[in-house]
Amino acid sequence: MSEFKHILVAIDGSEHAMKALESAKTLAKQLQGDSHLTVLHVNPALSMNEPPVGIDVEERIEEEGRHILEPAADYLKDEGISYRMLAGHGDPASIICETAQQEKADLIIMGTRGQGLVTELILGSVSHYVIQHAPCPVLTVK
Repeated sequence: MSEFKHILVAIDGSEHAMKALESAKTLAKQLQGDSHLTVLHVNPALSMNEPPVGIDVEERIEEEGRHILEPAADYLKDEGISYRMLAGHGDPASIICETAQQEKADLIIMGTRGQGLVTELILGSVSHYVIQHAPCPVLTVK
């Protein structure tokens, strides 16, 4: 019987997030169908005074979320793992912790770094916040 029945995996499209998803898949398979994965992508809240003319920022953000979640779903779909995809919007660190609480997650798995220098700085602080505030253990993958 596993302690980690419900695993929350936070992804952002980065290589580190993909490694986190790989780790979650491996762990779920080792638990032999006894666990459920929730894959979460959080679109960060943008503060823009004026969005660029002719661009629907919200639509772009949603589209980016789909581009991140769909490959993750494809990666998991034929693995015999129970999973679902979730998208959030706002402060990634807070949303990850809130989702873990709401979903009664037993474990959070996430990457430690993002895609570029700015994202890396932000995600570094996201993983730090989550480690400090999560309602369950956190496994960071690099």
